[in-house]
Amino acid sequence: MTPERRRALLTMGATLVIGIIIGALATGMFARQFYHGRGGKRGEGREMRDGRRGTLTDKIFKVVKADSSQQKTMKPILDQTMSRLDEVEEKSNQDAYAELDSLKTKLHPILTAEQAERLEKFLSSKRKAHEQEEKSEHEREHDHH
Repeated sequence: MTPERRRALLTMGATLVIGIIIGALATGMFARQFYHGRGGKRGEGREMRDGRRGTLTDKIFKVVKADSSQQKTMKPILDQTMSRLDEVEEKSNQDAYAELDSLKTKLHPILTAEQAERLEKFLSSKRKAHEQEEKSEHEREHDHH
């Protein structure tokens, strides 16, 4: 295999991996907006006060037009589902971080030291920003309960 062909295959492989990661992160972002009611919609202040669980629960109650007895029966099921969604989101984040670490390892032989350092700074800044967002969201939830 010629060096040019090897480089082309590595570039195509890296592009594929980066595309998959971007797709997974974008899908996660859209799912998070759907499940947790984030976004610049009217009533956002009320949604933040109610927290993620209350927002989804209220939306489902409205959509199905549940009466009070149905709401009492549905609430534990919805709470259990939200807990499971939180676990899925956490596992997804951990899997994404593992994939990004793997990506850094795979790209390291291809990149110069300066490029590798820029990649490290970029990925670690994204991780820190995401962790800050989760921390502030967690604090908002506890402040309003």
